[in-house]
Amino acid sequence: MDPIYKWILAILIAIVLIGIQSFLSRRTNVYWGAIVPILYLVFIFGWWFNGIENVTTYSLIKVAVVGSVFLLGTWAKGRESLKNKRKKELEKMKLYDIN
Repeated sequence: MDPIYKWILAILIAIVLIGIQSFLSRRTNVYWGAIVPILYLVFIFGWWFNGIENVTTYSLIKVAVVGSVFLLGTWAKGRESLKNKRKKELEKMKLYDIN
């Protein structure tokens, strides 16, 4: 496969994973947002144990940490978004005295 297609495929996969992570992070159950980061780490360590590519351990750990931080940050933003949405709904209910 041509190297440019590998990069395009990698970018598309990253966009899809970020979209899925963003969607799952906004669900009511907090644990849905943990699925993608856990699968990401399992994939990275499986890649390391099987030795699929010629990469150094340091670079693989660096990719695992940076990716995990990014995915967990997306998770935190999703939880904050859900919290703000609930807060706005509660304020709207209080405004109309539906409580």
